[in-house]
Amino acid sequence: MLPLSYVIKGEVQKDGNGKPVIGKINYTVWSDVFICSECGGEIVFWDVAVDKEEGKVKDEFNCSHCGVALTKKKVDRAWEVRYDKYINETVKQAKQVPVLINYSVGKKRFEKEPDGFDVEILKKIENMDIPYWFPKDKIHKGDKTGEPLRIGLTYIHHFYTKRSLYLQSYLVKIIDKSKDFRLKRFLEFCKESVAFSYTKLNRYGATHFSQVNRHLGGTLYIGSTVSEVSFNYAFDGKFKRLKSTYINLSKIFKDNSLISNHSTNNCSVINNNSIDYIFTDPPFGSNFMYSDLNFIWESWLKIFTRIETEAIINKTQQKKLVEYHKIMESCFKEYYRVLKSGKWMTVEFLNTKSNVWNAIQEALQRAGFIVANVSALDKQQGSFNAVTTITAVKQDLVISAYKPPETFTSTGLSHQPEETVWDFINMHLKMLPVFIGKKGVPEIIIERTPRILFDRMVAYFVQNGYPVPLSSGEFQQNILEKYPERDGMVFLSDQIPEYERSKITVKDFMQLTFFIEDEKTSIEWLRQKLMKKPQTYQDILPDYMKELQNIQKYEKMPELMDILEENFLQYNQINYDRKDPVPRQVLSYLRQNYHNYRDLSDDAPEILKEAKGRWYVPDPAKSSDLEKIREKSLLKEFKAYIEEIEKSKKRLKQFRLEAIRCGFKDAWQRKDYKTIVDVGDRLPENIIQEDSTLLMYYDNAAIKVRD
Repeated sequence: MLPLSYVIKGEVQKDGNGKPVIGKINYTVWSDVFICSECGGEIVFWDVAVDKEEGKVKDEFNCSHCGVALTKKKVDRAWEVRYDKYINETVKQAKQVPVLINYSVGKKRFEKEPDGFDVEILKKIENMDIPYWFPKDKIHKGDKTGEPLRIGLTYIHHFYTKRSLYLQSYLVKIIDKSKDFRLKRFLEFCKESVAFSYTKLNRYGATHFSQVNRHLGGTLYIGSTVSEVSFNYAFDGKFKRLKSTYINLSKIFKDNSLISNHSTNNCSVINNNSIDYIFTDPPFGSNFMYSDLNFIWESWLKIFTRIETEAIINKTQQKKLVEYHKIMESCFKEYYRVLKSGKWMTVEFLNTKSNVWNAIQEALQRAGFIVANVSALDKQQGSFNAVTTITAVKQDLVISAYKPPETFTSTGLSHQPEETVWDFINMHLKMLPVFIGKKGVPEIIIERTPRILFDRMVAYFVQNGYPVPLSSGEFQQNILEKYPERDGMVFLSDQIPEYERSKITVKDFMQLTFFIEDEKTSIEWLRQKLMKKPQTYQDILPDYMKELQNIQKYEKMPELMDILEENFLQYNQINYDRKDPVPRQVLSYLRQNYHNYRDLSDDAPEILKEAKGRWYVPDPAKSSDLEKIREKSLLKEFKAYIEEIEKSKKRLKQFRLEAIRCGFKDAWQRKDYKTIVDVGDRLPENIIQEDSTLLMYYDNAAIKVRD
């Protein structure tokens, strides 16, 4: 039977004999009570601040006693003091009173204000003893427990009205009596699926169809109007839906599934190399305070989170990004151990700060995984779009990573370093998808572009503690000599036929979008722009200036002309000369824009004047030469930073981030790990954590220095 408190006397309806009709409560709305700052009278928030017709809360309302205009910030809470016999203490809590009852008679619903009968029932319930067990755990101090503690909810049972607490404890007792293990677990799941609906976290929503599970996610916020739901109202529909789902799943999985509950950083129950695929949705930094938010559930289950190993950034637990990084790395190492060689893991990444994103990537790579794709999840359309690290933290992401095949890990870096570069590229290209296209539109597979391939190769060498044998320019030049290229992407020879067949059936490529945040991203933005067509400085400048909105304050950005001169080439030839051929990109531009241009025919000298002054992306051979000149300039600037640090012993306030990256790379090649650590320690706080390249060099150099 249900507790008597859930049966009330109807207000209007009567049967043929004139007797009151008995109805069933669906939910009761409780309201905060405040004190007027002018007259000191008690104000029921529901009465003065809630527009019942619109179902909205007013920003400004009038005192029901003196009529003065008030806001929520200008009033104080009303408090009530009572003796709590379950903890043998006197408690002081924010006052709430019932203001609305929604109930059903048959299939019809009605609403009424609580009357004397209802108030009397509530008083009787308050004086009742609950004969069943319920948790009496004290709320711990945490990053998210401040709100309930502030209004006097200091123990778990304070989150419930007396009758809701009675109901919960009664359900636990009934379910615990079940002798059928699977039925018991199913009923527990049903109960837990609506458990927060019975707490004071359940906010009232006048315009919502249902008052079930109306708590605010990610916090322990108690609203000024709370909806206390009945068992039938919350449980009936949920039970039917879950029952149907459970039956269907049972048919699919039968006895071929196993659910285990243990810490991810110790999966000793799972054998090495035994798992075919892993999907994980781990905690990401400080997005959710899991142990704080789960405390209510865990008290009923009598199982609590071990906060010592909880992967989280939490001030109360004194866990910063470093501690979070270490715990995540230990978890990923366990994933790596149990996953079969050559198999995949998917990591769903909730949008968060760039330093947490970099910590996740670093932890993945240190565990041994190789990141093969980062896709943005469009939650509205349910689709994935390729992204680069430039836009990574602006969207919800899905990371695809794999454990290298055993044939590769067994040889590893045993060959000559340069040979291992191409061993790695062969393996990586083989693992990557050959073609991605959606709705007739193909996508650039960013992982197949030479620059991203270079980044993955560098990460592999650094994480294994080896010098990187090739510069970016040398890599760019060699990779296009060794592998076929299509649409800016690199393939193995035997992958080309499949790519060409797939490409025939689709439209033009979906363009990648870049945002300028620092010098590195500005170079990539210019590269994408100039790959489409060579342009003059005057053509580029207006669009470039529009993009300079998100430059970090510490970034010492070079002028646009300096960036162009260091990274790109400008065509200045006027006289036609077959011994000095026109650059490929300039040639392509002329052919696209001049229909009478006939491969350097007699009128070519005149047409070539049109190309004068246009900047273009250099061929790999010339790009390598440019890189050497640029690197020399960047290292000179890096040396100046070292001298500045040695003199002042203070943090660098403004610097050229590309010079720091270049300096770290050079120091790593020379095995000067101490310089990397010393300079990294003088950079502004969080800079290392927010840049994946710097983080990779710094972390690995710190290990070398410590060892």
